[in-house]
Amino acid sequence: MDADGYTRPAFVGKHETPPNFDALTFGQLIELSRAQTNDVFYDVCRIVLGMERGEVDGARAVDVVSFVGWSAEQVNGINALFAKLSHNPSELERKAGIERLKFGLFGLMDSYARRMHISNHDDVLAVPWLRVYRCLDMDNKTEQFNERYQKVLEDEYRRKNRSHRR
Repeated sequence: MDADGYTRPAFVGKHETPPNFDALTFGQLIELSRAQTNDVFYDVCRIVLGMERGEVDGARAVDVVSFVGWSAEQVNGINALFAKLSHNPSELERKAGIERLKFGLFGLMDSYARRMHISNHDDVLAVPWLRVYRCLDMDNKTEQFNERYQKVLEDEYRRKNRSHRR
């Protein structure tokens, strides 16, 4: 889905549209991210609004198109948030092959599942995407802090050892 500048209609057929995608589950977000088929109009309305194919056919085309375009913008924004969670590897990490540790959506699900002690990865699909994002963002920020703190400790250790040698 790729769109630019669509306005969310208040309704598609008899279904009220959400003001944003904050309540979407991680599973719905994955489904929407993969809705690239010829049935994208039906898929988006089914995933987000729970509409049947006949209901989509009976709705005003301008509302369906606007909603699907607006939905694409929402999904693109959410995907951009998750993309910002990626770690900027150091030269040593690159040398060690960190690029081979990119596991995509399953990796995100697995990280959240391990963090929350969830043994069935499918259970993550029912969790609101925003909760998954916030937890992974906190983990990422904590990891970044720990790396900076470790560097400060190393610098401090070196400084003290230099002053003791004199």
